Amino acid sequence: MLRRLTLAMAVCVTACAPEDSPPEAVESEVLGQREQAAEPLETPSEANAIRFLEQSTFGPKLAWGASPLPIDTVESVMARGISASITAQLNAARSTYTGELGAPDLGSQFFTHAIEGRDQLRQRVSFALSQLFVVSQNGIPNLASTPESEPRLAMAGYLNTLSANAFGNFRDLLEAITLNPAMGTYLDMANNKAYLANGTAVAPNENYAREMLQLFTLGLHKLNEDGTERTDAEGAPIPAYTEAHVQAFAHALSGWTYANENGCPDRGRSNPASYGQRMIGCNVNHDSSSQLLLRGQRTTAGGGVKAHLNEALDNVFADPNLPPFICKQLIQHLVTSNPRPGYVRRVVNVFKDNGSGVRGDLGAVVRAILEDDDARGPSVLPGQRANYGHLRSPALFVTTLVRWLNGTLDTAGGTKDPGAKLNSWSSAMGQSVPRPPSVFSYYPPNAPAPGGNGLLGPEFAILDTATVTARANFVHELLYANTPANAGVMVDVSVLPADASALVVWLGRYWLHASMSSSLQTLVHGAITDARAGDSTRQRKLAVYLTSLSPEFQIQR
Repeated sequence: MLRRLTLAMAVCVTACAPEDSPPEAVESEVLGQREQAAEPLETPSEANAIRFLEQSTFGPKLAWGASPLPIDTVESVMARGISASITAQLNAARSTYTGELGAPDLGSQFFTHAIEGRDQLRQRVSFALSQLFVVSQNGIPNLASTPESEPRLAMAGYLNTLSANAFGNFRDLLEAITLNPAMGTYLDMANNKAYLANGTAVAPNENYAREMLQLFTLGLHKLNEDGTERTDAEGAPIPAYTEAHVQAFAHALSGWTYANENGCPDRGRSNPASYGQRMIGCNVNHDSSSQLLLRGQRTTAGGGVKAHLNEALDNVFADPNLPPFICKQLIQHLVTSNPRPGYVRRVVNVFKDNGSGVRGDLGAVVRAILEDDDARGPSVLPGQRANYGHLRSPALFVTTLVRWLNGTLDTAGGTKDPGAKLNSWSSAMGQSVPRPPSVFSYYPPNAPAPGGNGLLGPEFAILDTATVTARANFVHELLYANTPANAGVMVDVSVLPADASALVVWLGRYWLHASMSSSLQTLVHGAITDARAGDSTRQRKLAVYLTSLSPEFQIQR
């Protein structure tokens, strides 16, 4: 087994180096038509349906005879079509989190939802949004004076806020996260006062204003509508905002505090942390002076805390940098780390106008991302392949394997915690949910792919010798150890074909969109037909082990 482990690790390391290619993929335009890999959305092939589920769920799965067909299965997508499957997901009942005492840890709840929840698309989008609008459970203090766990209570409310707004309007989402008490604690939006108790004016804390501009809405540099950076006459990137803008937004957003039964505190005073309700605005601690925002617009002189909040958020929401900044990152999380400029532009156009004159319709944006020709089709076009796809993040790697292997979670009356086991594997690989290590999340969106010749590879930022080994150890433990079942994580390799040749074909058909390379076929078939491979069950496990750690599976395309 040690020899097999070494081989699989070597295969996985190979996946970390994208194929050599120029950093910019050229979009083919023939008589005004984009090159087509896609099929009609109403009649997707099996491979196209699988690719769709990789992008829109926490892993494809087969129905295995279930009736009616669950909406997150390959058979359902083929029967409904892509567009109808998206509609079904948009309307699916929402999974929610609880921070109550005695409930499983939020990371455990996350993985339970990811494996068993039917609202797969909402969960995937919410997970992507949580990596844009970052709050970490580690950043919420636990107050010894209260019986509840403030970190768990705060994060449960925050994750529910993200999922509730995942398909709504971006402007509403921006306000919801701005006034969420977990965000208030994490980035100092709460109790951000413009005055001391004696009435002396002070400069408000700039933390939330800075991150809201840099990470949540605009980014550092001005962008074209296709997501590429704009440059000045000297070829240098153009700042999207200035330090003066950060200060102006900090003043405009001052005066908010935690909800309290007594209402607002006195000038210069603060309400204690409370995570059950949105924060409240208190004019007594707000700077009502006019502030110069983006594009020469100003807040109203003498305006109150709520009026200035609306003016500030409306100003950011209308900025031309916001659609490409947000849309490109959503594409990165769902489909590919290096979307072609035309792909970004098409999605940005939907963000700007959903077809009914509405700006910021996230449901329409998600649909545009998943229905676009650059996402659809049974496989990636050869000309795009070198620049296409993304490394499966630890959480997705874990959930995808469990869902493909007909995985179920057994809580056994509360004595087992399978979600916690799944999160422990993900944490070992560098992604502890929901505990990103910084406001830049688990990995920054602009992290380069190692040896990628200018390509981005965000997930590679947490891939090193330790986490590569952890990936191999996870698959080995899932397949060969007793600890997963003891924790309530049940997978079933008996659903896979017993015949060696049929097994290789099955893995290529389902796991690799019917495009498994001949070299991988030869490697897997040779290993499982070796006399030392063992019985049929061990052959199945070895085939899964080698395939899941191959470059072709590690890079989701």
